[in-house]
Amino acid sequence: MNDIEYKFIKDIDKNKLVELFSSVGWKTAEYPNRLYNAIKNSDCVITAWKDKDLIGLISTISDGYINVFITYLLIKPEYQKNKIGTYLMNKICEHYKGFGRRILSTELDKEKYYNKFGFSVDGIVMFNKDWKDDIVLN
Repeated sequence: MNDIEYKFIKDIDKNKLVELFSSVGWKTAEYPNRLYNAIKNSDCVITAWKDKDLIGLISTISDGYINVFITYLLIKPEYQKNKIGTYLMNKICEHYKGFGRRILSTELDKEKYYNKFGFSVDGIVMFNKDWKDDIVLN
């Protein structure tokens, strides 16, 4: 898709974020304040736009030297299978080239997709979830 514009941008309209996250059915969309602040405070965010429509996003948090955690990679369903996710993953891997660990968590059925970027299962991921409220932090 030649008409997709990619931007390194973190301050994204909250409603556009909610629309994108809702389009893939992610619970994160139910917490617009948390979502907005999480993206705004990420280390790196690359977005994909079709005109004024936010259609994809990848974001990371990092310690700056060794560890980078890919927190989100999502593409609106109607734009999936157009290599937008592949482009975003390649850009983020290039951005963090040389880091000791590039880490992500995903669903088991997505393992093969991430294998093509050099990711493999190594150990386990553990979570302690707390989704009680949508909080606003300054």
